[in-house]
Amino acid sequence: MSEVFISYARSTEAQADSIARALSALGYGVWRDNELPAHRPYTDVIDERLRAAKAVLVVWSKDAAASQWVRAEADVARLEGKLVQVALDRTIPPLPFNQIHCADLSGWSGEPGAPSWTKVLASIADLVRGPAVPHLPHPGARPPLALPAKPSIAVLPFQNLSGDENQEYFADAITEDVITALSQWRWFFVIAWSSSFAYRGAAVDVQRAGQELGVRYVLQGSVRKSGNRVRVTVQLVDSADGSHVWADRLDRELVDVLALQDEITEQVVAAIEPAMLHGEGVRAARKSVTDYSALDFFHRGMWHLNRVSSDGYGQAMTLFRQAIERDPELSLGHIGLARILYGGAIYGWSAQPMADLEEAREAARTAISLDGRDATAYFASAGAALFLADHGGALDHARRAIALNPNFAFAHYRLGQVLIYSGRPAEAVNPIERSLRLSPYDPQLGPMRELLALAHYQARNYEEAVAQARAAIHLNNPRAATLLAAGLARLDRQDEAARVLPRGAVRDALRRPLVAAYADPAFLDHLRDGVRQARAGQGK
Repeated sequence: MSEVFISYARSTEAQADSIARALSALGYGVWRDNELPAHRPYTDVIDERLRAAKAVLVVWSKDAAASQWVRAEADVARLEGKLVQVALDRTIPPLPFNQIHCADLSGWSGEPGAPSWTKVLASIADLVRGPAVPHLPHPGARPPLALPAKPSIAVLPFQNLSGDENQEYFADAITEDVITALSQWRWFFVIAWSSSFAYRGAAVDVQRAGQELGVRYVLQGSVRKSGNRVRVTVQLVDSADGSHVWADRLDRELVDVLALQDEITEQVVAAIEPAMLHGEGVRAARKSVTDYSALDFFHRGMWHLNRVSSDGYGQAMTLFRQAIERDPELSLGHIGLARILYGGAIYGWSAQPMADLEEAREAARTAISLDGRDATAYFASAGAALFLADHGGALDHARRAIALNPNFAFAHYRLGQVLIYSGRPAEAVNPIERSLRLSPYDPQLGPMRELLALAHYQARNYEEAVAQARAAIHLNNPRAATLLAAGLARLDRQDEAARVLPRGAVRDALRRPLVAAYADPAFLDHLRDGVRQARAGQGK
């Protein structure tokens, strides 16, 4: 008898055949209904094969979800504890199958090492051949590995604390999703899930695991499900000394399993990246400059860049140039230089803003030529292009940055910024809000809120513009006071507008390149007029 039974809708027969051939190549006996004999009732054969199989692989699609045959076969497999699910078109399995993990194979074209496919293979192997028991030597038996040149992290399998073995899939799915999302960041090294999962089900000393895997940081977590509530606890540990870099707890209602997995993954990844970036900056600061590598110069430069100050501007500029001098092939050095060059132009710290913007664009182009898969390079390029009034190029590179790394908060921020100055402020609100959700504790939260205020102001949502400008000011961003005053003036709250308007605000609001060039000058006039209305109230 065959070991694996494949259930699918007729419209996805070609994909089911590809899956069957891939499993057969690995030595599995596979059966699907193209092998029905002509001399027996097909219902008897299907039932016989379905009951005898050790694993039932259900290939969900829109048509499969509507098929009574596929649903019946899936139900038999579920009740017998041998159901493995994949989706080809991001279809969410119908009840009750949506409560069981379903691997997303919508983009799979036969790659044997694709994370979703390897997870399917692991499930089938467990059902057909029995669960693999990882061989974990006693402490010290596995020699430590040297740390890679770039910051590194391993995500250990999240523990299932629900007391229900049927929830193991959920903990595993979150682990896999976090590893996949972290792998989209180019500036740090991520251990593959197959190595991380060697620690599944074992009592793990986090420091020892980090040393055995050769990583600086280890992320561990747990999942506890109770009724329709899920609690996920995570902590990021420095394996060098066992110190906690970051920790959090997420409590959510279990309504849609797939949406919940996405939300948890998004929030965890969004917090890890800035925590690691900050940790690397602090680590570099402890070294003597004579011992700095190019990466050390970059991380220390980013620490100063995130201070968003004239003093930080000068120090970051020096550090990024030193990173490039130490290693011209490191794309991050050029990315940092591009960001600080146009940052200095935007905030008025540069003595030659237009020349710096041109140099920023060239630095970003160099970074892209060195590593065309780094989203931050396209983010930097989009910023330089925007402030040089190349709205089309800026929009293209902002979207490219998001495509390369959907979890990069500032890529969404940049898209919103470009849309505002391209004359599409209402469309800008969603990506800016997305950036705030992805990085809720960002060191540049004040400027992010200010940009959201500008989007609402230019979209004529003055009440929301005022609320966001106030939030930006509370986050130590006094520059947002000009937007606050303009929004209040538009709401005919002249006395309030006059009180909050800073001295010299009219001059600053018109100065280039403190504001990017608008594709349509009417939007700049709209901002000018609001500031002038606020100033008029000061003369009463």
